[in-house]
Amino acid sequence: MQYSYVVDFLKYLEREKRVSGETLRGYRDDLTYFMSYISDLQLPYTWEQIESETIRNWVVQLASEGKKATVIRRRIAGLRAMYRFLQRTALIKTNPVQRIPLPRMSKNLPRFISVEGMKKLERTDFYSTDFSGIRDKVIIELLYGTGMRRAEVAQLKDKDIHWERKEISVMGKGGKMRILPVYPGLLTILETYFKERKAYFEENPETFLITNKGKRVYTRFIYEVSTRYLSQITSIENKGPHLLRHTFATHLMDNGADIQSVKALLGHSSLAATQVYMHNSAERLKKIYQQAHPKAHRKLPETNG
Repeated sequence: MQYSYVVDFLKYLEREKRVSGETLRGYRDDLTYFMSYISDLQLPYTWEQIESETIRNWVVQLASEGKKATVIRRRIAGLRAMYRFLQRTALIKTNPVQRIPLPRMSKNLPRFISVEGMKKLERTDFYSTDFSGIRDKVIIELLYGTGMRRAEVAQLKDKDIHWERKEISVMGKGGKMRILPVYPGLLTILETYFKERKAYFEENPETFLITNKGKRVYTRFIYEVSTRYLSQITSIENKGPHLLRHTFATHLMDNGADIQSVKALLGHSSLAATQVYMHNSAERLKKIYQQAHPKAHRKLPETNG
């Protein structure tokens, strides 16, 4: 299959749609995965020749490999977007992915860490006192204290932090800018790191957060830091940065934040994406009610009619 079309598609996403680097890599991975499947069939297919049946078989294979519904949905969405681009450039007339059904998502609510669990991460003995320890603490505190995505944390620059106003400017998905407040404790942590970084590295780095060698951090680095520290306080399976984002949103909702404000802080494009945290908080309140209300444990008196 012609990889040049994929290159054109990715350039279109980057230049015209202004998607983030993380999103761009996701599309590239989805399309590479599909092209690998087509290559294994050992048939001289081109993008124009692929039919819906071939794509359905690919989806079946993904499921047979044990891929989660979220992964399969993402792969289909990536391929569907590619074919929309091919339609736009008049290479094809119909989109063979258009009628491919998406696998159903489980209705599990996002997992999150308790307030008590997060307090453990505030302990100084969790982090080393050298540069790497101070930087790691900044990463954890940024993820939980602002709800930023890992790509947003990785791409954060010095100019994005407004010390006087206690704010951070964040370029989110689709090139949308949002302003996040910084609480005093986090601001102190950021200032400490900034001073340490200037003491260790004289040159101004490309990103606010850097590795021990003074290089810019990437999303994988943020993921590894998050997993390493969260493994010490929770047994939740997925300990990546998104767990801290879920925790941020859930704790806000638990403490009375309105859903529109949480939506704005998270940078969600639709309210539907934020509503899941409202349900999360509702379930938590039900449990508290069942445990605490005097009448919650009483059985209703039996009646004869």
